[in-house]
Amino acid sequence: MAGRFLIAATSRATVKTIEKVLNAERHQVIVAPNGVAVVDLALDKKPNMIFLGVSLKGLDGLDTARALRALALTENMPIVFLAENAQEARKVSDARLPLTDCLTAPYDLAKVKSHAAGGWHAGKHVADLRPATENAWMLAILDPLTRLYHRRYLLHRLAYESQRSARYASPLAVVLVDVDNLKDINRQYGILTGDSVLIETGQLLLSLMRKSEIVGRNDVQDFLVIAPQTSEKGAGILAERVCRRIAQQHFVLEKLDLHVTASVGVAWSNGADLAENLALLGRAEVALSRAKRAGKNRVEVG
Repeated sequence: MAGRFLIAATSRATVKTIEKVLNAERHQVIVAPNGVAVVDLALDKKPNMIFLGVSLKGLDGLDTARALRALALTENMPIVFLAENAQEARKVSDARLPLTDCLTAPYDLAKVKSHAAGGWHAGKHVADLRPATENAWMLAILDPLTRLYHRRYLLHRLAYESQRSARYASPLAVVLVDVDNLKDINRQYGILTGDSVLIETGQLLLSLMRKSEIVGRNDVQDFLVIAPQTSEKGAGILAERVCRRIAQQHFVLEKLDLHVTASVGVAWSNGADLAENLALLGRAEVALSRAKRAGKNRVEVG
């Protein structure tokens, strides 16, 4: 099945390079003359993916991408930036736009092909997984990619739950979940596919949790679960279930069927001491490091 791709770049040679790869795979290719046309064509033609130059006439590539992310119909549309040099690539990296990747000239045809395939298969999957929200207050505490709580809010909730645990002498557990092979996936299929894995991992974690448990993105490739009123045994069972379930999941549609595993670090407190509660995250980080060193795809307790 062929896809539909939109290309915009000031360099005609760059456009021809991308066209060559996509035409060889029998994909439909649409070329836009500038950034404003990209937005119009994206809304009208609904491409599976966009290859976007950084320096475009009128509306530059980064502002074009921001405009696309601000529109409901294109907010989940995968974008691969085409940087002509390292300076442009840095601009893309500094922008930190969700669901974007970047290739830098001279363009490796094999990498263009793999990124196109990965982004194409990830695109609709991401749209299905990524929950939409129009609540401005909620957006302020959510990670832009996964739409789970971001680290700053998680630390606020951990402090709150630590105080509540100490006040009522109730147990508290913290679970850190790190995607083991995300760098390999990014390298082989592109960051867009890796982003899809992160989004899917987050949604999978949510499905495994009780309503009282708080889930969010802690860092680039790991998630934090705060589990109030969870005993030592319960925390261990939760961590093992997460590790096993991620290893069983068929990620990014069955078309790619990526094998993903996770390392898990868990720490628990009986709630008797506030300082011990506040130290849970550090203990879980130590346990996670131990799990990674021990061969990954495993649980360690801190």
